[in-house]
Amino acid sequence: MAVSLLVNRMKFSAAFLLAVSVALPTRVRAQVEDQFSWGLMAGAAIPARELAKDHNTGFNGGITFALGGIGQLVGFRIDGLYSTFSAKSGTTAGNANIAGGTANLVIPLLGNGHHLYLTGGVGGYGFHSGVKGVKSVSDWGLNGGAGWWLPVANAFIEARYHHFYRAFPDKHPAVFVPITLGVLF
Repeated sequence: MAVSLLVNRMKFSAAFLLAVSVALPTRVRAQVEDQFSWGLMAGAAIPARELAKDHNTGFNGGITFALGGIGQLVGFRIDGLYSTFSAKSGTTAGNANIAGGTANLVIPLLGNGHHLYLTGGVGGYGFHSGVKGVKSVSDWGLNGGAGWWLPVANAFIEARYHHFYRAFPDKHPAVFVPITLGVLF
């Protein structure tokens, strides 16, 4: 009985949202769509400093949730990321993985009518070295970078510097630069 009531409420909610979205004037719908979007990102993750000594360029993938954006004075993004780095041959390092979540501001560089932007923020990261017996580490970090908005494809190309504090056992930071292509929906 409770399950059928829940299913009926979900059907009603979905029907209501569909009716409201169809009934809204096109101009209002466009404004709402510009306010919130989500997207997927993928590209290369380039290791730097301590991480580059034992690791090769790897893969970076992620998901983003955006509020506001390039067409406004300032936007806000929450990004989740996962980067992998293979170990260089001849080292004792293992394949490293970094997972993280960041909260970032997005600011158009030349005013809100242009497509070049700056982004930066703070986040939490987790580092797994891939070496047996070495514990995974979690800590906070900072990031900052620049991007180019591609309105025709509803996409962006972005390079961002990530500084993950105290990632290695000797308390050195893990520094990496993902260069990603993202698509917003």
